[in-house]
Amino acid sequence: MTLLGLVALAYYAVLVASGAVSTDVMPQFVVSAVIFLSSGRLLRGMARNHVKEERKDVNGKPRPEPDWARRTQILNWVMVVLIMCALGLWIMKPVGVTFFEMFGFG
Repeated sequence: MTLLGLVALAYYAVLVASGAVSTDVMPQFVVSAVIFLSSGRLLRGMARNHVKEERKDVNGKPRPEPDWARRTQILNWVMVVLIMCALGLWIMKPVGVTFFEMFGFG
């Protein structure tokens, strides 16, 4: 993530230097680059703290490890249903009509 932040900062610097964007949008670019730069350090710190502390419930007993295989299957099926719904809408939409017109927004 830190490397991505450095690349984003260099990209923004090239955009400003070449004149592709004005300095009016520079604060947004700097904020996003700082978020990328700091997120790597934050993720490492959270991972370090997660390893140190044990998972305990409200009674102080250790919580069982989640069933990751089942959660992965549920996530996969939810994504399959969402993708199939999106493809169904795309196929059912008439050729000359936009999605906004199809749903009555336009």
